[in-house]
Amino acid sequence: MLRSIFSAIKSALGRLFGGPFAFLWELVLMPARLADGVIGGGVPAPPIGDGPNARALKDAIASEASMATNHDKVSRAVLTWAADSILADRPAPVPLWLPRDVKSWLPGLSRTECETLISSDKPAISAHVRNIYQLKGVRRVQPLQAETWPPVPLYVEPTPGFAHYAASLPPRPIKTRRRAA
Repeated sequence: MLRSIFSAIKSALGRLFGGPFAFLWELVLMPARLADGVIGGGVPAPPIGDGPNARALKDAIASEASMATNHDKVSRAVLTWAADSILADRPAPVPLWLPRDVKSWLPGLSRTECETLISSDKPAISAHVRNIYQLKGVRRVQPLQAETWPPVPLYVEPTPGFAHYAASLPPRPIKTRRRAA
């Protein structure tokens, strides 16, 4: 404590007592340094390296970061699989590196469940895969029997609300160019 007070005074008055008067300043400070050593006002240096609590915290942070990366990778793979399955009009091959429960779940999903997965974002898919919460219209992650998808009809009936919405829009003005006469 005293050391910090005297060092603050010395830095403030350093220009005045610098150079030839530095020796005198050291003589003035010597009794204060002795008193500081006797009282034990100095702060011990921190230990070299990390303590067990710091190591445990670093390990926990590293494991959570790797788990988050893994969950993001799995959700991205599920989203890609669903998109590939919709494009191929049948369940696509499942990546081999996925967890066992996800590998047995994906081939059993229907086309509508894949469309629901595609319309969801990656955090929602990750939460569904980890059973934190369920996506509406998608069965939970469990072993499912592989499904064969029926062929998609060539003609799809338009959505009933679309015609009403399209008819209710105001007409857009047509831009025409004026011809120079």
